[in-house]
Amino acid sequence: MGKINWGRLILCGLLTGGVCMAVTAPVFLLALRETEYMQAMRAARLAAQPRFEPLLLATPLNLLAGIWIMWLYAAIRPRYGPGPKTAAVAGFAGWFAVAIIEVQLVVFFLLPISLGGLAVPLGVALPATIVAAMVGAWQYQE
Repeated sequence: MGKINWGRLILCGLLTGGVCMAVTAPVFLLALRETEYMQAMRAARLAAQPRFEPLLLATPLNLLAGIWIMWLYAAIRPRYGPGPKTAAVAGFAGWFAVAIIEVQLVVFFLLPISLGGLAVPLGVALPATIVAAMVGAWQYQE
C-alpha cells in the first residue's frame, strides 16, 4: 500500500477545485443569477446581489473542497485502484456531501423545493465535480 504524496495531493486538489469552479461559475453567474434559487439565497442572505465578491469569497472554499476530494481519491485508491472510476467515486462523494447541505437548506425553508431551487444547482454540480475529480486524479501520483 502506497503512501500519500501530500505535495502532489495538494497541487492536484487545487487543480480539481479550479476545474470545478471553471465549469460551474459561468452557470451560477449567468444562467442561475435570477432564478428562484438565487432569489431565495439572497432572501436568506446566503448570497449577495450579483457581484463578484461572493465568487472571490467562495474560491478558497472551493479549492479546499478540491483538496478534500483528492484526499478521498488518494485514500480509496489502494482499495479501488487508480483511474477514472476511482476518481468518479471520490467526486461523487464530494458532491454528495454538498448535496446533503443543500437539502438541509430546503428542509429549513431557506431554499425552495422547486426545480430551480435545488435540482438545477445540484444537477450542474454533479458532472462538474466528477469531471474535476478525474482531471485532478489524472495528475496524481503516489
